[in-house]
Amino acid sequence: MNRHRILYTLGVVFALLCSCTDYDTWTSDPRAHLTFGNDTISFDTILSTVSSSTQRLLVYNNNKEGLRINEVRLKKASASPFRVNVDGEFLQGGTGYDFEVRGNDSIFVLLEATLPEANVDTIITYSDSLCFLLESGEMQYVTLLADGQDALHWRGVTVVDKDTTFKSKRPIIIYDSLYVSSGATLQIEAGTNLYFHQHASMCVDGTLKVNGTLENPVVFRGDRMDNLFDYLPYDNTPQQWGGVYLYGHGHRFSYLDLHSSTFGIVAEDTDIELANCVIHNTGGNALYVKNTRLNAHNTQISNAFGNLVEMVGGEAEMVFCSLVQFYNYDANRGWALSLRDYDVEYSDTLFYDVAKAHFYNCVITGYGDDVISGSFIKESKFQDSVRYCFERCFLNTIYSDGDSARFVRNIYENAEDTMSYGRQFMEFDTYARIYDFTPDTLAHFCDSAEARWAVKYPLDRLGVSRLDGRGADIGAYENNQRLQK
Repeated sequence: MNRHRILYTLGVVFALLCSCTDYDTWTSDPRAHLTFGNDTISFDTILSTVSSSTQRLLVYNNNKEGLRINEVRLKKASASPFRVNVDGEFLQGGTGYDFEVRGNDSIFVLLEATLPEANVDTIITYSDSLCFLLESGEMQYVTLLADGQDALHWRGVTVVDKDTTFKSKRPIIIYDSLYVSSGATLQIEAGTNLYFHQHASMCVDGTLKVNGTLENPVVFRGDRMDNLFDYLPYDNTPQQWGGVYLYGHGHRFSYLDLHSSTFGIVAEDTDIELANCVIHNTGGNALYVKNTRLNAHNTQISNAFGNLVEMVGGEAEMVFCSLVQFYNYDANRGWALSLRDYDVEYSDTLFYDVAKAHFYNCVITGYGDDVISGSFIKESKFQDSVRYCFERCFLNTIYSDGDSARFVRNIYENAEDTMSYGRQFMEFDTYARIYDFTPDTLAHFCDSAEARWAVKYPLDRLGVSRLDGRGADIGAYENNQRLQK
């Protein structure tokens, strides 16, 4: 019995050896070629001196017999900005020897790049070729491309302790944090981009003035330039950096694009103006204002895990703003708008009177049946004023027909609206997280804004006229397609 088992085992081993011998035949036929997953490997824009993410190239041998590769090399050898690992072997000096790809099999090639500082303000494209020399003498190539941009690298805590202006055509990378001292004013001029490293934030005890323009906005974003997935850049994901804390007084933001942070702007005991701004895709509250005077117009605040706008006391006036809460990384997202007159710190409840919270010609919507929350537990000392009101807004909320002092000639979402959110906006790509909250031609809030505010703010956030004789649209944007008809 044991002898039969031994013979059976030997037979199996012999069969496997025979099959392996057949499998491991090799060819030097010049007609046998490799096939590449991509003929060109392109890296997204890389900040100079900062290592890129890793790109992957699959190299296939679709022939029945194996192919031997005598040499794999970068055409520019050690002068190349690219680094290559072939089938687990790093190419020292950009060259490696003696690789094999079995028949009907494949190997991995991993590529990275670190681009030199060119000392220029424009983007420079770097290129090289990855060359595969087969045993047959045939040479095959894969093109490597990377766009490089010089940046200013600020490491450690950057302290602004006197009146200062930032103006740079190159991105400024904040690796630790940026602090503006009390009594100092920081002005950030149009076209300046601040890229914050993970966990880096800005704290302002003095004054912050952001002077962007439509053509050259100021951008606050994370410093990752690569992709989380092939279809999803890190720049489209939240929590890539900290956010902005505002104290002091006199803060004004014009054409600021702040996105992909852990929180957006936190303002306490201060005053802030937002004109033509975007705060988008935050992992906490997008805009938190406590005991603060807020004035905002032509501003988009969108997609936050926390609340889009959380107001604790103080006063606010928002005109032609779009508060759109379609954060889809977590179903437990916060409100589009939260109003209250108290805050809880440790075991104490602190009261902050709401002088006013008035919203005119605003879009306030999002996932769910109601995206507005109000909680007031103390009588206001402002007895002669309406504590909060919504006039000529597009609202996703439950309201009282009898509350005509606070809800004035608004348009409310119906079941059809809430079942198909994308119908209201020009682009609503929840897969790649790309949104354009310009109203679609079928949006129910086109041509519906209160005219007196259109006269005060005649241009939308993108510079489109609201005074075209057809009636302005509610929210921060006019519908361009409608205007072109």
